[in-house]
Amino acid sequence: MTSEDDLMTDTENVTAPDRVDAVQSSPWGLLGLAGLGAWLWITAGWAWVVVILALLFMIFMHELGHYLAARRAGMKVTEFFIGFGPKLWSFRRGETEYGIKAIWLGAYVKVIGMNALDEVDPAEEPRTYRQGSYGGRMLLAVAGSAMHFLMAIVMLYVLLVSFGLDLDEADWSVREVIPDSAAAAAGLEPGDHILTIDGAPAEKWSDMVAIVADSPERDVVVGFLRDDQVRTAALTVGVNAETGAGVLGVARTRFGGVEVSPLEAVPETFQTFGSFAGQTVVGIGQIFSPSGIADLLGKVFSSGGSSVKTGTDTLADDDGRIISVVGATRIGASLTEQGVDGLLRFLVSINIFVGIMNMVPLLPLDGGHVAVATYEKVRELQTKQRRYFVDAERLLPLTYAVLMVLAVVGLSAIYLDIADPISL
Repeated sequence: MTSEDDLMTDTENVTAPDRVDAVQSSPWGLLGLAGLGAWLWITAGWAWVVVILALLFMIFMHELGHYLAARRAGMKVTEFFIGFGPKLWSFRRGETEYGIKAIWLGAYVKVIGMNALDEVDPAEEPRTYRQGSYGGRMLLAVAGSAMHFLMAIVMLYVLLVSFGLDLDEADWSVREVIPDSAAAAAGLEPGDHILTIDGAPAEKWSDMVAIVADSPERDVVVGFLRDDQVRTAALTVGVNAETGAGVLGVARTRFGGVEVSPLEAVPETFQTFGSFAGQTVVGIGQIFSPSGIADLLGKVFSSGGSSVKTGTDTLADDDGRIISVVGATRIGASLTEQGVDGLLRFLVSINIFVGIMNMVPLLPLDGGHVAVATYEKVRELQTKQRRYFVDAERLLPLTYAVLMVLAVVGLSAIYLDIADPISL
């Protein structure tokens, strides 16, 4: 995903801001995208399509932030496109061309004069990014991440009020009874909620699992709730052949959430956002540290094929592993299949990560533009110059180095998500 950092110049004359001047379209390209969406729906499922559209909306909002900030600062925006590559459909309104391109791996906004190397018509120089005020340049640079943070805060509030973030382990019931198990022999059914085992309280899933695990081959009486009536059933606890622990033979439904009142959710939303953001900063630091990159490359070269991780926990060596857009979409689809709250949880995490990652103070990331604008402002105050410009050519080696690191990490993550995927 790119934003204003890759922006090019446009020397077209400004036209009426409220008139559509031209429309360019390729019906075959749009039909191809529709066909791809239908193919994904059929082969991968509706959840994949929902997640992809949600990610595209997130990217659109990021670029919308840059676009609105640039317009607010009086800068000239020449293009606003979803996707890259060949143009499928576009229209021009005033001085800006809006549209869709073929490769949906991001979006971009073009603002003229992003640095001193960009050639611009002298008549339009006052409307370039580089000639903008410090406040205008800062607003444009942070607007994309601000959109991510705003979306995350709104979704966190909805989660807290409508679903709850804290799980209630007592809010569960039997989802499935394993054939030929102790539960099946006792006549337990989907929808039953286990309350006691031999009189010991076992309403929480963890309590029930602990009691059963310590009772292999024991004859017990299970108390459970069915159709709002408390019933009992006698059974002999089964045994896990590998561990020797007791097993009942039931799978549970998802835990319910502890909902928060609309008023209480306001401070809790910001507290939770702050906690998630802090964890994300630490995680990004670990991933992009020398040891983190070495560990990632070690996983790439040691990966011996597909071995999908499933279950409620991932394996220890996957802790902290960065996931690519491929892995994120797979996990997002899995969460979406569990319900709206699963999709919201996924989008909150993605928005916070992308928002913070974009603020890392290195070009070509948005945070790099913040750092450059602030450095220029400090030099202006020190030298009392009317306007100080950083030498853009001297920043190119560092920019290329950052791009190389991002490419290595990104491609490695894509490879691992294909060869050794992590699933919920």
